[in-house]
Amino acid sequence: MIIILGAGIIGLSIGYDLLKKGKKVKIFDSSTIKAKSTNASIGMLAPLIEAKPLEKKLFKLMSASKLIWEKLQQNKNFSQTIGLKNNSSLMVALNKDDEEKLKFKKSFFETLGYNPVFLTKNETLRREPLLNSNVTASLFCKKQDQVNPILYRDFLIKEILRMKGKIVNEKIIKKITIKKNKIFFNEKSLNFDKVIISCGAWSNEIIYNSFGIKFPTRPLKGISLTLKAPLIKFNHNLWFRNIYIAQRDNGILAVGATEEEKGFDNSVRMDELFFLTNSLWESLPKLEDISLNEIKVGLRPAVFDGNPIIGPLQEVSQDIICSFGHYRNGILLAPITSQIISQYILEENITKEYKFFSPNRFNL
Repeated sequence: MIIILGAGIIGLSIGYDLLKKGKKVKIFDSSTIKAKSTNASIGMLAPLIEAKPLEKKLFKLMSASKLIWEKLQQNKNFSQTIGLKNNSSLMVALNKDDEEKLKFKKSFFETLGYNPVFLTKNETLRREPLLNSNVTASLFCKKQDQVNPILYRDFLIKEILRMKGKIVNEKIIKKITIKKNKIFFNEKSLNFDKVIISCGAWSNEIIYNSFGIKFPTRPLKGISLTLKAPLIKFNHNLWFRNIYIAQRDNGILAVGATEEEKGFDNSVRMDELFFLTNSLWESLPKLEDISLNEIKVGLRPAVFDGNPIIGPLQEVSQDIICSFGHYRNGILLAPITSQIISQYILEENITKEYKFFSPNRFNL
């Protein structure tokens, strides 16, 4: 039996893959935890736009995961079910400073082997005629796509249950005890083959309370919005100076996101809403035709070196596997994370570049 702690996109994706490989899986989650990162995710699949100069290993990991997503896109029924789109992205400039930043981005992207296209104002508006007239230029980034995280989560839950996996709603798990092949938590005792800790921003607390090991992680709070905009339909994902927008079906726009270090605060504050609405005012026309649908809060699990933690917690046991710290790339990285975790569990060969993301890099 594989025990997975956490039923966000990462935990569900791992469970789904393991069930397909014939493993028995039981997933534990808590509905009382607020501000799970999955809930507020926009679902951008854009490794190029997320790339940073000093995070080459992470960029390669994101790119490998994006290739898996592109293979999944070939199944049209599946893509439609989860809102998986190959609509590419436009990075939009609203002034000359933005333009200069886009030119710098273009040069950086070219060093990574990509060839984004710089578009003039008129070229941009031909692609997206519903943008504000204050647009000055844009950068077209092909294959920087999106998926709907909520539809994907619902798909995974349905498939996991269909394959006889179990998802158990539990009290918040703050500590586990391991004795031989048994795991103990919340007055429960279960036999296991492997335990996967995939509780996002709360993973570090469980590991510290259980084994006295503390990883350099922190929660980063993000606020996102969904808007009802029946008269607006964008062709691409849009990235502005402070916000990004994903066009969903049925006239819904998903807008992200603030980013602040506020501990485990899960409230929605007026300054956070002002940041998003003010950015929308700069970026979109006819706000009077747009209404607020939902405000979402998510606590992203961030590691200080920027990389996720994927692999066995060898300091304690080879049978305890970490899978957290994906920051704002959890949806994008879900397929490759599931693949790596499956390789560890099935005792397959792990490539050196993926071993880098294991807990061992912290010299525990």
